[in-house]
Amino acid sequence: MLCNESNHQAKLSGVQAAGKRQPMELVPAMQLEPILEHLSSGVALLDAQTLHIRYVNAYLRALLSDPWDSYQELRGHHLREVIPEEVFLRALPLLQEVANTNQAQHYAEVPYEGLLEIRGRTYWRISLEHVQIAFEGQDNVPTLLVTLEDVTERARSRLHLHAIHTISTAIAGPTALPRVLDRILQALHEMIGAKRCAILLTEQATHKGEPFDIQSNKHTQQTIHIVARQGIHPTSYEWGSREDEHTLFNQVAQSGHALIVPNTNTQPELYLPYIDDHGTACRPGSVLCVPIHIPYEGNDHISIAHERQPTSSTLGTIEVYHKRARGFPSEEVQLLERFAQQAGLAIHNARLFRDVENWARTANRHAHQQEKMMSAIPDGIVIFDPHWQVVGANPAARMLFDWDDEITGLSLQQLVKRSAPILPLSITEKPDFVTILEERAQKRASDEMKLINSEGRAYTLRCSYTPIPDEQENIFAYIIVYHDVTEGAAALERIEAEVIKRTRELAQHNIALQQSKAEQELTNARLQLLLKRMPSGVLLVDAPHTTINLINRRGVQLLQKMGAPLEPLDDPDLAAQQALGLECDTLLHNLAMHDSSGRLVPYEERPMHLALFKGQASEAELSLILEDGSIMCLLINAAPMLSAGGTITSAVVVMHDISRTKALERTREDLFNTMAHELKTPLANIRAHLSALLTPDLRVTQEEQMNYLQTADEQVERLVGMVNHFLDASRVEAGALRLDREPIIIPELFEDLQERLEALISDSQIQLQILLPEELPAVDGDYELLMSVLTNLLSNAFNYAPDGDIIQLEAKIARGGKGRRGPGVTLRVTDHGPGMSAEKQKAIFQRFYTFSSMSTRSQESLTLPRKRGSARWSPGTGLGLYISRGIIEAHGSKLTLKTSPGQGASFAFTLPVHAAHEPQK
Repeated sequence: MLCNESNHQAKLSGVQAAGKRQPMELVPAMQLEPILEHLSSGVALLDAQTLHIRYVNAYLRALLSDPWDSYQELRGHHLREVIPEEVFLRALPLLQEVANTNQAQHYAEVPYEGLLEIRGRTYWRISLEHVQIAFEGQDNVPTLLVTLEDVTERARSRLHLHAIHTISTAIAGPTALPRVLDRILQALHEMIGAKRCAILLTEQATHKGEPFDIQSNKHTQQTIHIVARQGIHPTSYEWGSREDEHTLFNQVAQSGHALIVPNTNTQPELYLPYIDDHGTACRPGSVLCVPIHIPYEGNDHISIAHERQPTSSTLGTIEVYHKRARGFPSEEVQLLERFAQQAGLAIHNARLFRDVENWARTANRHAHQQEKMMSAIPDGIVIFDPHWQVVGANPAARMLFDWDDEITGLSLQQLVKRSAPILPLSITEKPDFVTILEERAQKRASDEMKLINSEGRAYTLRCSYTPIPDEQENIFAYIIVYHDVTEGAAALERIEAEVIKRTRELAQHNIALQQSKAEQELTNARLQLLLKRMPSGVLLVDAPHTTINLINRRGVQLLQKMGAPLEPLDDPDLAAQQALGLECDTLLHNLAMHDSSGRLVPYEERPMHLALFKGQASEAELSLILEDGSIMCLLINAAPMLSAGGTITSAVVVMHDISRTKALERTREDLFNTMAHELKTPLANIRAHLSALLTPDLRVTQEEQMNYLQTADEQVERLVGMVNHFLDASRVEAGALRLDREPIIIPELFEDLQERLEALISDSQIQLQILLPEELPAVDGDYELLMSVLTNLLSNAFNYAPDGDIIQLEAKIARGGKGRRGPGVTLRVTDHGPGMSAEKQKAIFQRFYTFSSMSTRSQESLTLPRKRGSARWSPGTGLGLYISRGIIEAHGSKLTLKTSPGQGASFAFTLPVHAAHEPQK
């Protein structure tokens, strides 16, 4: 029953052997049987000579491997037949010694592993005594009395307390972790007989119940290593494994509780280290695994494993291995969990010691660096605690304020008092400057002050105040930085003076810029207005895509007139905005345009295409036939715009509508032809009559000679009238028409006019009706020029009025109105001829315009011979109304026309009344 421990193992457990004692008195064995059967300890009686069993009580029979219902069944059996062979061999020499020496032996704590699966290692108090008893009628029978008492709980408590004391003592040191782990394994061996066990730790903590990664469905794997071992084969000394589902660590880390594997053969996939079986590596048959947790800082206590809070972490495991498959009692599990707590504390403390050492080294390094930095900083720095006592100052601050002595611990008031000779009065005379500094520090403000040091040197300091708060926003220090800005302050003063000077200059420049900007804006506005109102169409066309980037309203009107679909037709400004971005090729490519010779000009030869794609500036006169059948003539100029690299970026196209100019040119050509014809006829007549007079063979009477000369004179007068007509037109155009103003009596003017047109009136079938009021004032004007105006108007009226018509020449008083300062006299010529359209009314007062397009009298009336006295009237020149309008405008009036097709025409103008004349009857 004894364990095979060397040196009887009892000596290791504090066993004390009893001294020599007298044999027990003779006691009948059967009298003690009822008492012995109910004892809570084991009692056995053995034959001292043969070691045959004479008695075993019920308690001891329950511990044997085979069931024995009564001691009678055991009586007579040899001890070797009842107990394990190994235990018998260990107990035999002890029993023989007691039998031979009669010396009682007592063993206080004898370990026993026969109950491992039930209770683990147990501890027993064993006593061996030699006694004399009466047995089966025999007296003084030598007998060995063997008593066993279960002292497992007491032994375990003592060993546990001893282990805790040893571990707790070791935990307090900075190098405790290896010793603590080894001591735990030693305690396991002593308390539960764990010969093969190990402690495994991870590199970093894995939170209990840590969720798996979303993408990999695994939490971050860790590496597990053996850090302390006992009974492990050398091949597994460096054993390690990645954490996965095949490791015990992964299972206990997820569950947070101990794990028992009674038979590892049922889980061959588990990764386990090899144990040492007398030098042979073998896989454990059973395993007990307990997680090692470490609570976070701030926990008030560490609970046992099954009460552990979710905030703990799993750092490793304590694993106990057995060679054979077997179970583990709850006592061992609880004991391992307690040691796991101690291991967790040891790891936690080791980390704390390491962190403290790191912090201390870091603090020392930072302090050294701070001292170096403070010495290297050229600015003065003074550090105060929350109560404004000096904590430290760098050499620059000591030099600035002449601090030779130690100032650490001085209050701010004492510091100011010591530096009073060099500080300004604005600081030393303020009793509450501490409160002021605190307010400035809270605002993180900065000030400047001027000082004069002991050497008499004046300098300027910029003082910056900064409070230093902790994590709870409580201020634990104030820092004041003194920066020497003497040179900067002087430079700043110079800069400020320069800034003031420059500011004035900039203000003047700004005014000039504002004026220039206003002028530029005015110029731009004028250019925009000019571009908008200019009579020529302007387009800016993009080169790559021929899109319109700019177009004025006249350009829109011209394109619309040419047939381009630009909407709306009644709003050229809006159409110009909507035309931006349209392609000119689409608008103009299909328009048939001809040159002056009538040749169809291809689109590729037109100025815009040449400018956009060939970079050529060109000009061309092109014409096209509009939808109404009229001809539109355009003068088109196009020039390319080049980039800095010479690339064509766009083209400027200017279009002039020269349709009217071309019409005037045609009219002028017709006029020149007419003039040539008109001049040719009188010159031919003059030449013919003069030649006849110069012919010596021609016999003519004196009367015939006078007729020839008179005819020649009339033709000369006709030529002079035509020349005067052209001269008057030139004077009107040049604004050089001179007026010979005089008071004119209207009745006399009309009478003279009627006499001059007597031949015209008498030769026609039209009557002239003169309408005059009873009283009419004299007017102010040039008599001959007004006579020529009325002659022209009446000549036109007689020329285009139908036969039988009555032409009215009327004069009436006009009161002062819009455009006139006072009263005047309106003269009006009215006929009932064919009238004119609105378009012809606009062109009737232009040069070289004739009435050839209007309905006229019969050709017979136009071919009637001219009468003498009508030479000044020269129809067909196209200058009569143009000159007449110029003459009337020179008199400060306006020649007006009221007409409509088929309703005749009425020309009128108003002359001012001469101030010195009264109305004439």
